[in-house]
Amino acid sequence: MKAHRIFTKGQHVYCLLSSHNRPNVLLPVKGLIVDTAWDPVNPLYKIKIIKMYDNVKFLKSYFFDMNFRYEFDNRAKKMPLKKEDFTTTRSLEERFNEQDMNRFYVIVESVMCKKTKVDLEQLFEKVQFYIISKNLKEIRETAVRPFLKGLFSLDSSQEFDNRFKKGWSDRFEKTQIDINKYLASLN
Repeated sequence: MKAHRIFTKGQHVYCLLSSHNRPNVLLPVKGLIVDTAWDPVNPLYKIKIIKMYDNVKFLKSYFFDMNFRYEFDNRAKKMPLKKEDFTTTRSLEERFNEQDMNRFYVIVESVMCKKTKVDLEQLFEKVQFYIISKNLKEIRETAVRPFLKGLFSLDSSQEFDNRFKKGWSDRFEKTQIDINKYLASLN
């Protein structure tokens, strides 16, 4: 297993926030570590959010309904903020920087923290690639069920593969990922 970097109190980090109720929705943020704790598996960081990298539409769809831990020893709960109060990501960031927001820190596992924004983008890409691939596998399995008739029904996995190639082959050509090997990995 690859070792990951350990950070200390006062350092700025780039993190992926995940929640207990929506584990497949990851929010890339920049934060300031205000406290640390050792967990049996990974160190934990209590961070103050400084910057969010998603647009306000995405945040309103997910962030305000996600449950986060705010202390090392408490249960996850929703942020006591109303999505209607924010019209931009910047307005939300400004709210996090107000004095009374010190009670709304977020606990993040060390494996979800990186030193630079570029490192965070790479981590985000890897995790999103995995999540999307898992969902594509499920879509393929569902679409080729023999009892399914209608708009999304497919005759075989090969038909799914052919349709996928029509839509995405140009994107795969820009990478070192072979589209045929990728589709075979979804089996």
